[in-house]
Amino acid sequence: MVHSARLSDKPLNFQRPRLTAEQSHLIARYPLFFRAMQNPEAYPSNLANVGIQCGLGWYPIIEDAAREIEHELRTMWSEPFKNPEGLSAMDEELLSGRRAYPILPFCTDISQVEGELMMGIEPGHLCDMAAWKRLRKSVEQAASKSRYTCESCGKPGKFREIHWRHVYCDGCIHPFAFDSPS
Repeated sequence: MVHSARLSDKPLNFQRPRLTAEQSHLIARYPLFFRAMQNPEAYPSNLANVGIQCGLGWYPIIEDAAREIEHELRTMWSEPFKNPEGLSAMDEELLSGRRAYPILPFCTDISQVEGELMMGIEPGHLCDMAAWKRLRKSVEQAASKSRYTCESCGKPGKFREIHWRHVYCDGCIHPFAFDSPS
């Protein structure tokens, strides 16, 4: 006999992650790109559920990429979408199947993976191929910068691989008293 679990008909109950002052600053400055953090029901994603998962040293890199991407998103923005709340309501309709989802790209994840900044973006219907290439270029440039920037403090750093894989400067790695063999 095979038993199956039935998913509840209740909507998922999202709890917003506790935001740091730095995360709140990014959301306030780039509301279209980071709208998943303000509206997790409309934009289910790692970002909506756990927030930004990397050290503060990479926040300036994230902000540079977010600035470029937000500019692209606002360029895609047309007359019906004058504020992020209106777009969120429309995307909730899209997610429910009443429309195609999403209208504009949004950030789905920001984390550290194998010593590199990883920024995930969900494409949208108003994003043509040329705009998508510009968005991906911003993400790739951020990843490239992260490879040489201390994740903890933002100073120049190098890849460290002992018990973990991160980019740290000598000052931030010093308390651990070990380094990768050369």
